[in-house]
Amino acid sequence: MEKKKLILNCEVCDSRTMKEEDYQPYESITINAEVLIVNEVSKAKLFKLPVRQNIGRMIECEEETDVKNINGAYEITADKMPQKPVILVANGSLKVMPGTEEILKKYKCMIINGSVELPESLKSAPDQMVVNGSVSTYPDDHVILDDDFIMDLYFPVRAREGMKYFARKTVIIQDTDVDIAKLLQKNVYIRTPRLIVPESKIEVCARLFDADVDFVVVPDGMSLVYGDAVLNEDLIYKKGRRLFVYGCLKLEENTDMEMLRREIDQLTVTGRVSLYKDQKEKFLTMNVRYKELHVESRERVLQGLVTVHLNKKLFDSSPDGIRIGSAVKVVIGEDVTPEMLIHGLNGINCLQIECSDEQREALYHIKTEHGMMPQIPEPASGQNPDHAMEKPPVFGQTDIIQDKTEPAAPESDAPYVINAESYVM
Repeated sequence: MEKKKLILNCEVCDSRTMKEEDYQPYESITINAEVLIVNEVSKAKLFKLPVRQNIGRMIECEEETDVKNINGAYEITADKMPQKPVILVANGSLKVMPGTEEILKKYKCMIINGSVELPESLKSAPDQMVVNGSVSTYPDDHVILDDDFIMDLYFPVRAREGMKYFARKTVIIQDTDVDIAKLLQKNVYIRTPRLIVPESKIEVCARLFDADVDFVVVPDGMSLVYGDAVLNEDLIYKKGRRLFVYGCLKLEENTDMEMLRREIDQLTVTGRVSLYKDQKEKFLTMNVRYKELHVESRERVLQGLVTVHLNKKLFDSSPDGIRIGSAVKVVIGEDVTPEMLIHGLNGINCLQIECSDEQREALYHIKTEHGMMPQIPEPASGQNPDHAMEKPPVFGQTDIIQDKTEPAAPESDAPYVINAESYVM
């Protein structure tokens, strides 16, 4: 038998039941794996074979082991003790519940392609994990709320006496009528890194939350809009004329700016405001505060067309300019002035241009945006400039040399490749 090369690509490779004679025909064996499971016998067999190992870790385990491949979220709970040692490969998030110290000892290795959530008492558990994602902890003795928890009017009634609560990201108090005093009477404690609170509630909330909580204060009289939003008449109707947006804000292309100027008394945005160039001037005359202003582009892109006709109407309807890419022919109408080309044409790439001498001269003075220079065909010698043609410039293309010989037969020494999540040798 002609000797071949073998390549194993897998998350977990189990070599404990391998038969040496099955792998002797191979002149080389490459194992690419996160975990290689061995025992004393298989280690000796691998040592005799021409094996190259590219592995994350080797686990020696004499007893039978379960290999679990999970696609999606997975939980380790106190009521599910594995009967055998486990190697876990999870393509998703992992949540470890409190009281699972003994259960975790059954997990020889955990490869988690996602986030991991652990109780604080088990924060040393990642030592047995390979985590391709974030690792976070939560307090064992707290009731877990939503990551972003909006406290409504009924929470003080539902909250249990002396109970501790935890929200991983934010607690939001939108309504000034929420009875914080009732929570204090019940000796309730809430832990969270961030609290969004009306100005009038700061003092009483300071006794309910951690001293190091990050307060985001909504001034009295302003309505909180939590999360990204679109500034339009509907939002003003629902939330009022004084808006505090905790997130990013967007203006739609057809927004009535005069209506906004009439209706908005005060606007605060903690994130980015996105609008269009012709909206910016009127927006800045309003009583607004924001972290960042981003001007969206309404550039008209004409890509891959055979013939493009440029006229005054097209320029008038393209306030952020026109870009032409990979066209065969561009015809510039008589009603297009050189100024329109200089200020309204952001880039051009074509084989042929039909235009006047004045228009062609203007093309060389285009101040391009977004870092793309215009590609303008030059008139060929003795040719009418209005019908100039040349080989089109193509971005990022390299010369391709075509081999006229017959296609080669597959190489006889091509390796045998196995791709799997887990593989038993």
